[in-house]
Amino acid sequence: MPTFSAFRTSLLACTALLAVNCGFAVAQTTLQSPQQVTKSLGTFSRVVLHTQILINAKNYVRLPHENGEVKEGTEALENAIASEPATFRAKVEPLIKNADLDSQAIADAAVAHDDAKLAIAHAAYANSVKLLLAAFPSSVQPPPPAPPKN
Repeated sequence: MPTFSAFRTSLLACTALLAVNCGFAVAQTTLQSPQQVTKSLGTFSRVVLHTQILINAKNYVRLPHENGEVKEGTEALENAIASEPATFRAKVEPLIKNADLDSQAIADAAVAHDDAKLAIAHAAYANSVKLLLAAFPSSVQPPPPAPPKN
């Protein structure tokens, strides 16, 4: 039969866990630099569109430039979330790294002019960006990128 102190310890542990989870939820909805986050996230989704257009056009030369855009977006996003709680950063930073790696894979496949690898790398990058965006609250989601004007 559980003792009162065991019950109390369990209750305190549950309360602490709830407080941590609530704090994490609050951190997600009240980012300290929401405009910077929105702008940075917009870079990632814009590159998804631009790289697909460049891949379709077989414009291999411009694809590495898009990887440079991702690196700039990464730096801006990392700066924007630098003062956020460690639990939030721990969730988001691996997603940023995955998007960076997948963007680099697009650049590498472009240099090799490998259409099959480009398709795979682009799908991986698009998925990485989708997961990255999902980690942020709707209040900082960027609008969908507009296709370029012809």
